[in-house]
Amino acid sequence: MIASSIYLSGSTIEAVNPVAAIAEPDWRSLAMTKLQRSGLTVVNPLQLTWSAGELDEGGERQVRRALELIDESDAILANLLRPSYGTAMEIFYAHRRGKVVTVVGQTPFSPWVLSHSQARFQDINHALDYLIDEPPQFDLISWALRYEGVLAERYEQLPPAGEPDYQFLGGDLPVLVLAPHATAFFREGEFQNAESFSGAATALLHRQARCHALMSYYCCVADPLTYLETPMVRALADIVKAGQVGLVMIVLGSQRHESSGLQVEALASDQVLGDELASRLRLRLSALEPITSDRSERAPEPLLRFIAYELGVPVLALRMHKRYRMPRLQPEPFGQIVALVKEFIEETGLEFLRSAS
Repeated sequence: MIASSIYLSGSTIEAVNPVAAIAEPDWRSLAMTKLQRSGLTVVNPLQLTWSAGELDEGGERQVRRALELIDESDAILANLLRPSYGTAMEIFYAHRRGKVVTVVGQTPFSPWVLSHSQARFQDINHALDYLIDEPPQFDLISWALRYEGVLAERYEQLPPAGEPDYQFLGGDLPVLVLAPHATAFFREGEFQNAESFSGAATALLHRQARCHALMSYYCCVADPLTYLETPMVRALADIVKAGQVGLVMIVLGSQRHESSGLQVEALASDQVLGDELASRLRLRLSALEPITSDRSERAPEPLLRFIAYELGVPVLALRMHKRYRMPRLQPEPFGQIVALVKEFIEETGLEFLRSAS
């Protein structure tokens, strides 16, 4: 079972014990301690670090990042004991995104709070006990639909000034899953549609297997799979050169004319290792259908060659037919392929960790 993720919203307030007249730990520290001990994942935006250049005037970048974190969470815990505009807006946004909203504050609660939250308490400990006893349920398909819905708003939108067109999610296992076509892109001057749900699948693999993930997040003016002088490819190179990646997996959609539903291609400076990794992935996916490789028919894309030969890391390309990327209409195939790839990533990632130790 995947641990539910809870976003903490509200001002940092030191609680004072009126009997002992001493300062007690801030509510965020208390919440993180109790929720994490109970197996829940906690997202605390105050733990984000920002460089001087990122602290732009007006805080637009911080606001966008906070909203992204809410999108990736299942619920929020909002402390309204010291009301703020930011907390109120995060409650409203989370509710509109279908998140479970739990509020701590003083009664009587505003009608706005009552209509935009599922549970309300006057004491932080009671709110934490409620979340521990009745944690929000993580549903893979619902999460994927919500995530892709947010991503779809950016499919054809160029990144704001100063923002990258990609998103990186750091993980624990030395496997990087890449979705270069999660949004629309241009190739040879021609507009290309996003390969729907390749981004949601990649984000799910990050969440479930705790691997690294890198995906396009806005419309790319140049296809990262074809052109190497792009922000995403430069970020990819920096991540791999940091020494935390032993395998790159690229998640793509297959072309309409291709009859096979799933294709796995491998490229590596040590092709024996690449072929072995591809065989293991094909073996797992064969539970769904026979898996083919188009290596003899299709020249590897520039990005695959760059990763394998310039960066020196084996790369697998997984191409999925549309029927595996339709969780709303065909949830079972989508859930099955995410689960099987997750198992492969966990097994392979742990092997890389053991061999490095």
